[in-house]
Amino acid sequence: MAAGGYPRTVVQVERRSEYMVALEAASVRRDIVPFTRLLGGIIGG
Repeated sequence: MAAGGYPRTVVQVERRSEYMVALEAASVRRDIVPFTRLLGGIIGG
């Protein structure tokens, strides 16, 4: 994301497992919904 010009986002260690599952869904299954929801929850508060 940083290469695309997006600001860096910190994923708390407690959410690492959730992040990895969402990242895999986006990378392997091309399903970005879990990833965008996770980031929205982090950025939105």
